[in-house]
Amino acid sequence: VGGGGVLYLDCECACVTTETVLLPLDSISEMQRWTVVWCLCLAGARLAGGFSGGAPSSTCEDMVPKHRNTAAQNSQSMYTVASSHPHTQDGKVRVMISAPEGAAGAAPGFAGFLVEARSPQETAALGTFTSVPEEAQTIDCAPGQSNAATHRSGLLKQAVELEWEAPPDWEGDINFVATVVSNYTTYWVGVKSEPVRVIRRQVEGGPPGGISTTKAPATVTVEDILSSEMQLYAGCGSSKSCVGSPLGCIETKSCDAVVAVTSSSSGGGYTIDMVGKQVKYVAVGFSDDTVMGSDHVIECVHEDNDAENGVKAYRSWNLPGTKSNRREERQSGFSLMRGVYLDGTVYCRVHHEAVVTVQDKTFNLDKTPYNLLLAAGSELKANSVGFHNKAYVSSADKQLMSDFRVITPPDPFYDGCNEVKTCFGAPGDCVASRDCLAVASVLTQGLRYQFEMKAKAAGYVALGLSDDRFMGSDSVVECVHDPSSVSGPIKAYMSWNVPLPNKGNIRKSVAQEGMTLLNGSYTDGTIYCRLSRDLVTTVEGTTFNLAQDQYYLLLAAGSSLKSESVGFHDVIYVASGQKAALTDVGGFTEASRLLLKLHGALMVAAWIGAASLGIVMARYYRQTWVTSSFCGKDIWFAWHRFLMLMVWLLTLTGAVLIVVEVGGWVSEASVVHALLGSATTLLCFIQPFMALIRPHPGASGRQLFNWAHWFVGNTAHILAIVTIFLAVQLNKAELPQWMDWVLVGYVAFYVIVHLILSMCGCVSERAGSKRINTFPMKDMNSGRVPLSMDRKQDAPHAGLRKCLLVILVLGVVAIATFLILLVVFAPFERSWAQFQESLKSM
Repeated sequence: VGGGGVLYLDCECACVTTETVLLPLDSISEMQRWTVVWCLCLAGARLAGGFSGGAPSSTCEDMVPKHRNTAAQNSQSMYTVASSHPHTQDGKVRVMISAPEGAAGAAPGFAGFLVEARSPQETAALGTFTSVPEEAQTIDCAPGQSNAATHRSGLLKQAVELEWEAPPDWEGDINFVATVVSNYTTYWVGVKSEPVRVIRRQVEGGPPGGISTTKAPATVTVEDILSSEMQLYAGCGSSKSCVGSPLGCIETKSCDAVVAVTSSSSGGGYTIDMVGKQVKYVAVGFSDDTVMGSDHVIECVHEDNDAENGVKAYRSWNLPGTKSNRREERQSGFSLMRGVYLDGTVYCRVHHEAVVTVQDKTFNLDKTPYNLLLAAGSELKANSVGFHNKAYVSSADKQLMSDFRVITPPDPFYDGCNEVKTCFGAPGDCVASRDCLAVASVLTQGLRYQFEMKAKAAGYVALGLSDDRFMGSDSVVECVHDPSSVSGPIKAYMSWNVPLPNKGNIRKSVAQEGMTLLNGSYTDGTIYCRLSRDLVTTVEGTTFNLAQDQYYLLLAAGSSLKSESVGFHDVIYVASGQKAALTDVGGFTEASRLLLKLHGALMVAAWIGAASLGIVMARYYRQTWVTSSFCGKDIWFAWHRFLMLMVWLLTLTGAVLIVVEVGGWVSEASVVHALLGSATTLLCFIQPFMALIRPHPGASGRQLFNWAHWFVGNTAHILAIVTIFLAVQLNKAELPQWMDWVLVGYVAFYVIVHLILSMCGCVSERAGSKRINTFPMKDMNSGRVPLSMDRKQDAPHAGLRKCLLVILVLGVVAIATFLILLVVFAPFERSWAQFQESLKSM
């Protein structure tokens, strides 16, 4: 009931369909009011069916919510279920259900959930949830107790973290399986975590533990280690600089070795936290580059002769040119605050002064940026650490220690690229920068070829071998993420790109014997696989000889799958610019995008720039500068004709360029853009020919011509602007999504100028001038053949119109120039980052 005495009702019942009603309370009868109450009660009963207080135990086996007239989503879940570690520690592991940040079209969080731990191929819930947050509760799935967890209320949750403990005598792999509910009608069933290895616990006894500080050692438990590790991850990227191994482990909180550096809360300097697993030492180095040599190092070490089973910290130096390490005689500039060792895990916290001098070299952590080197190993030497056989990574670039962010180590995928193996990625020069949205590599191994593929935010990544740069009659290898598969979430297939007119991809009729999947993973939306392919394969009657033949490479990645093929490549699609042998290391680069960028730039210049000005000149400036002329023509007409001729030339040139670039009709995702663009080009093409057959002023057909000329010109302009909006959504254009707002700003600016000029025309008309605010639909005195002395004087308010024209010209030129820069330098964010880096290096 609103404040104005209006009742808003949205209800569903057995005899009434879902309907939205606005009822003034003073206009309904007593019977109608009771009907409203009855419907509200039924609607409340419907909502109550959603189990806002948690899932009942009757759903333990199938995990399907009992929501009437609904079905589970069959798309990939936007929510994730992840464990804190790939294996249990002392029989326990933590599991988190989380919602993505800013998921398009989704509610910010989830309303409900049900999670269980299950072994593969089984539906029985295992173990016990020993710790749940306030917004969650445990339920009993027979015959166990507290072996499932669910929500306590229907309030939206961004993430829920729970602790699970395995049965004491159980060993093997489990998955956390969840149902996640966004709202009453939208939910996903069977969302799985990556496998977690349950290690059989030693129920009684266990190794002693200790900490090595100035005080006597205290007993250390697994909980102490886990707590210290989780505290280390907290704040990575916001209040700490963090680097970990393997790649991407910080996001999943599952690093084999990790270091976090943050400003000390008191006394200046920095606090360094380090963890290494199954190691004798973990160390961090401060370096001027990404390789060992002339680096200041802090080590946390568990020494074999330490009777107290503790941890010590040392300062050391990486000798230049030898890749060896030596401890310093002078152990100053740092202090061990806490050290913990248990079951092969080393944890330490060190306070480090802001400025230290090592080997006559000063390290100023406040003012000088450094690369962080992280190393961990299972062996020690006399007065030194051993080889870093457990972890070794370096940050990709230098940064100040006060510049808090997660430091991303170089991706090992790119090691050897275009030196020992062929690499091809997108966008642009991403292989050199080791940061591709999608990338593939080919390595020759005797009679077989090893392919590696990787893509971010994708459900599949695929590489095609083609005789040209276009899809059709191509042999394709696919790496697919299928979470519903019982044999593993990563699959690899060989498939075939069907040529026109039935353009598409099929795998059903393609033999799979010529390829073997070697390895695959799917982590935080990034898919990776490594596979081996035979030297010679025959697909759809075409023989592909990888040693003798040359091919174009077609790299594609997408977020969706079909039942027997991959979906549309909405993440990336790129073709190599040259045809080469796969053994030609470094022989593939991305095809030139020059024609594509010229097409976009010309269309923006034509329709955002020239057309906008040409239309306004003809519409509002016929009675401005009437005493002047250009080549015998009125000023407005000369400029209108010049600008619209530019629109015609730029549009036709842009259309020819894109036809040459695409080489045929476009794919499904681009078809609307292509259809509207074709319609715009056709209307633009006929417009000047219509002008050539313009009837003479006063002729009977002149009024019809004026209407037709106005309609064709304005329709073409509107279609062109809509087509440019649609171009922003095309992956191939690589335009930023915020370009839409620049276009919205242009439209608003252009409409406002039109409105002001129209009002000026009305004021001029009232002052006795002739009507100038619209394109004349009937013959008025020709702007080029003055028939009366009145035309030798500008209409009133000419100064205001001229001022508005200056504003319009400046605004349109600025917007068009900016949009052209976005098109030419796409992807703009990457180009801008490279420009900033080049400025820093000057």
